Amino acid sequence: MNGTQDLLNFMAASPTAVHAADEAARRLKKAGFKQVKEESAWKLKPGDKFFVVRRMSSLIAGVVGKSPAQHGFRIAGAHTDVPGLRLKPKAMYAKEGYLQLGVEVYGGPILATWLDRDLTLAGRLIIRERAGKLREKAVALERPICRIPNLAIHLNRKVNDDGLKVDKQKHLPPIIGLGDTDVLEQQHLLAMLADAVKVRPSAIVDFRLDLVDTQAPAVGGVDEEFVFARGVDNLVSCYAAVKALIDCKGKCDATRIIALFDNEECGSNTERGAASTFLDVVLERLAMTGKNPRENLQRALSRSLLVSADGAHAVHPNYADRHEPKHKPVLNGGPVIKVNANERYATTVATQTYLQECADIAGVPVQHYVQRSDLPCGSTIGPISATRLGLATVDVGAPMLSMHSIRETTGAGDTDMLAKLLASHLKGDIAPVE
Repeated sequence: MNGTQDLLNFMAASPTAVHAADEAARRLKKAGFKQVKEESAWKLKPGDKFFVVRRMSSLIAGVVGKSPAQHGFRIAGAHTDVPGLRLKPKAMYAKEGYLQLGVEVYGGPILATWLDRDLTLAGRLIIRERAGKLREKAVALERPICRIPNLAIHLNRKVNDDGLKVDKQKHLPPIIGLGDTDVLEQQHLLAMLADAVKVRPSAIVDFRLDLVDTQAPAVGGVDEEFVFARGVDNLVSCYAAVKALIDCKGKCDATRIIALFDNEECGSNTERGAASTFLDVVLERLAMTGKNPRENLQRALSRSLLVSADGAHAVHPNYADRHEPKHKPVLNGGPVIKVNANERYATTVATQTYLQECADIAGVPVQHYVQRSDLPCGSTIGPISATRLGLATVDVGAPMLSMHSIRETTGAGDTDMLAKLLASHLKGDIAPVE
């Protein structure tokens, strides 16, 4: 299958973090990885391929190497979530003859890009299978069912001069139908959700749903050099990490790990985010063996390295002055190593050199990014994981435009180059700088 089309398929199958983790798990299973569960005893040995999922939306997978105390871990990290709009618990209400959905802002989306888009719903359902037995289940409605309509220019004459100003409380609730009461329509929505997962409406106890753009990811540009899609940040990195792990062939002394976390866009401070114990626990269970298990773990961590993969800002031709003059990454120019003096990125001179060496072996060009000194800098899972575990870390990402828009842009060749770079790291051919 064409590599770009495979990426589009992954993104189309991942409308929410739950679905992204599920699609990653499906691909790993197909490649021979076996699922283990946190509540079960693990009996993994060198060469075993495994993955574990936490709360449906975070996933860690790996190939067990030789003694971690002697050889450490090679880790690639990314995040499964995307900025957007999430339904409030009591979402549906009637107003002015319309049925609407109350929404909260999740993360930091560019709000104006959500207006006048064909939207649907996807997320998690709580299903009662029988008395005393509840379980979570992913759901995604396929057709457009709601929309956030813009105000006509005739009623907002200065919108093009003053810019569109969106009030998060008043202007974001989408219309989902017509009516004067929400009671029957709430039942209709439940019926739609139930039909999508083949259960009775009465079996749905609760739900947590996101608004999702229905437009499919696509290849664009006169020479098909672009990818236009929802969730470039950071489904591209998730796809590249999964592909890199699957594509790594041959034995490796180090244990190869990929970690795909939920909730990066709102700070990672959840039980399934990068600030949680998820990665800690997995590494402990792999390293704490032998006569001195705690010492073995600490030795393993000291010999380990994390590549934190997240989207990077490509230079924007219409806003080139927003970029540091000597650091202007371009689409299809190769993965971007990100540096920040205030440690908003976790890259050090040693880890930057290490990744450059990995890129040289992989035959992949590398670009560099630093934020303008007069603009605040975003962050990633890199500094969080580095702080929690004392891991040597480098931040890198595929260059992209329109970060946090409902539709983003990357280069059609960028994902493959990122996957090759991550594979070079996971193979363990290069030793970290001592």
